[in-house]
Amino acid sequence: MRSTTFTLTFVCLALGISAETRAEDELMSLCMATSDRKTCQCIASNIPPEKRLPAIVAMRRSNTAIQSGAPLDPSALSKEELEGLDVVVLAQASCM
Repeated sequence: MRSTTFTLTFVCLALGISAETRAEDELMSLCMATSDRKTCQCIASNIPPEKRLPAIVAMRRSNTAIQSGAPLDPSALSKEELEGLDVVVLAQASCM
């Protein structure tokens, strides 16, 4: 019974760490589309784990706007995208 509990705990922790690592990788990948690695590492370090998902969503939207050449229109963003954009902007500002 103990080995089953230990195994289950280990698997749950591994999956949680894996999801966090994937979010970190995606955040870095999206950031590096427009910034250098050092800046992106600073930005990522200033985004709390609970704010990473909204930040990733906002960065996707921002990168899409940049690639299309159209400015990002805040009035067209969802609440989650606006919150994520705020997080990213504050993180960028702390890295300047």
